[in-house]
Amino acid sequence: MGGRCGGWRFGIPTLRTGVPTNRKGRAASRPPAHFAGFPLLAAIALGAGAAPADSAKSAVGEIGPPQHAEDERVESLRRAFAADRDSGEARARLRELARRAPPTPEFVDAVAAAAGELGPEGWTAAGVLLRRALRPLDALAAFDRAVRSPAPPAGSEPDIEAGRMLAELQCHEQALARFERHPRNADAIRSRAVVLARLGRAEEALALVEELLLRDEAGLAAVLVYAELLDSVGRGEEAVGPLRRLAGTADAGGRADSLLGRILLNAGRSAEAVPHLEAAVDAAPDDAQARFALGRARLALGETETAEALLRRTLADDPTRNAARLELVQVLRRRGRREEAERLFAEFERRKAESDRSSRLLGEAEFRPEDFRAVSAFVVHALRVGDHGLALRGAQRFLIEFPDDADRHVLLARVWREVGSVRDAERVLRRALDRFAGDAGAERRLGAALAALERGR
Repeated sequence: MGGRCGGWRFGIPTLRTGVPTNRKGRAASRPPAHFAGFPLLAAIALGAGAAPADSAKSAVGEIGPPQHAEDERVESLRRAFAADRDSGEARARLRELARRAPPTPEFVDAVAAAAGELGPEGWTAAGVLLRRALRPLDALAAFDRAVRSPAPPAGSEPDIEAGRMLAELQCHEQALARFERHPRNADAIRSRAVVLARLGRAEEALALVEELLLRDEAGLAAVLVYAELLDSVGRGEEAVGPLRRLAGTADAGGRADSLLGRILLNAGRSAEAVPHLEAAVDAAPDDAQARFALGRARLALGETETAEALLRRTLADDPTRNAARLELVQVLRRRGRREEAERLFAEFERRKAESDRSSRLLGEAEFRPEDFRAVSAFVVHALRVGDHGLALRGAQRFLIEFPDDADRHVLLARVWREVGSVRDAERVLRRALDRFAGDAGAERRLGAALAALERGR
């Protein structure tokens, strides 16, 4: 391979080479409309410890009834900041609440109301909570308030949090602009590499992470990101050695085992992959990707009964994982259960047709994002086929890109209503009425949508 050798950091060779940009071996398991991104990259570089909600319904459940005395906790934070706003302990408490406390409507609104008193850190925390509560426009406003504060938070946290949220919603160019404001920040560099990889610019992404690996503050997250980037361009074998050294460690063991197992499986080394995939599932029982890979590995080894159980569990946890459905069809055929296999294959084909249509409609919306009809067709199709997470993220994404279109606010409210959160639908419409005050046409459309919502209660 051509290029220069940059040495070794964390056991990974840093090579700068020409890299093909195809995603070898990935298409079969990738969700149809490209919202999943890179599995580990999304969790490590964009999720900040918490992956984005998989569906609108799960998100609605997460932000249900209050589980904490929100007002008391916010008041405690306010007092801590009033006493010593520069206290590392106070900032740590605020960050922990923002990232870990259930984002109930009451708690989110309480922190947002107190953000002005808490200062820039308060606005950043409010933005994190609003992001977790699936309120991206409000979250962006909070992050921007933090950035514009007279004494903004140390470092680049508000911009990076905003960029991560934009990347989750596939607003890639806006995300890159946020990360590029902080060219020396390790978190920004990792997140920027994720976005570049999603855009097919794998060589640029690899070069960024290679440079980061030469710096002492790169951390384990950068190693895992680099390993997945190598795998994404068909060079996973280069990451096997370093991942073996990380596998089983307290900090990165489960994630390293998951990636290492998948690389070995795709290389035809199923027997070697099994213990790593088992370790990954033990470390993170909700890692559907590792469980699916383990089922594939067991099937490759001829263990059809075990493979069937693993694949059925994968589909029970995530019915949209159509690749697991196709693998299960193969298992059933091997076990002589052809009638059951044919029924399952018919379901696979039905879902594939829906996925293909989703991909086509998304492509049309991305090609003409200013065209509300194209955007609406994509979101409404996702609702019709029951993919509420896709519908919600799509409606939010295209609203962020064109926030001055009242019809997009109505569309987002419709999504919230159809997933069962009338409260969120009403909030979207009332905030939009404030935004479009004085615009008679917009007020008429928003008012009609609000009246229809009230009649349907």
